[in-house]
Amino acid sequence: MSNSKSIIVMGNGPSLRDVDFSNLKGFDTFGLNAAYRMYKKINWWPTYHGCFDYIVCEDHRKEYQCLIDDPSNNIKNFFYIKEFIESPRFQRIRLSGGFSPSSPLCRSILDFANFHDRGNSGANACQVSICLGYKKIILLGVDCNYTEIIEGAKIYNDKGVNRLTISKKIEHNPNYWFDDYQQPGDKYNIPAKNISQKPGWEGLAALCKNTDIDIVNCSKISELDCFRKSTIGKELKLEDFN
Repeated sequence: MSNSKSIIVMGNGPSLRDVDFSNLKGFDTFGLNAAYRMYKKINWWPTYHGCFDYIVCEDHRKEYQCLIDDPSNNIKNFFYIKEFIESPRFQRIRLSGGFSPSSPLCRSILDFANFHDRGNSGANACQVSICLGYKKIILLGVDCNYTEIIEGAKIYNDKGVNRLTISKKIEHNPNYWFDDYQQPGDKYNIPAKNISQKPGWEGLAALCKNTDIDIVNCSKISELDCFRKSTIGKELKLEDFN
């Protein structure tokens, strides 16, 4: 369990470009998915790292295992929905059923034994944070303003399901905070902003209503309106930090 009451859950939206990561030192943070590519470049690592997308987790399996095996990155714990080699730093998350906003499972209690898919990695990272004992969750880079199919992405069929793969180098990626977040050969799900992204966040907001869990969205450009809005400077009480 965490000794801190607050955590910063970092989505990978374009608004994260404006964040000075040096200002996050000393705060608990939760990074996601392929952001490790930039963490390596800037030599900055979150407290936790997770991936709650089966396609992305399998596609980055080798890199995730390397992260788990490398103590120099100082990541405290990893939370993935695929099985990896046993390590005290790794905890597998087993999702109960597929995501459906209308399912009673998506409105149930938040704990590791009854971990229900919230529809996107950011919302699931919030659920992990709540299970760890955090009471205040500060959202950064949770913009929810996806371009569903960006230039350079190609649809492919995976057992009857349309997914996406990156077919060439992306010069400008409108969905993420650095342009080479996605690289040629990467496979991933269509974002489905209005089917799983927004409904997943809205379900989490409803679940936490009238509880002692405070979730605050600090992205200026976020399309989500289900959480109170603020700035990271105000929430962390840091001067000149927007």
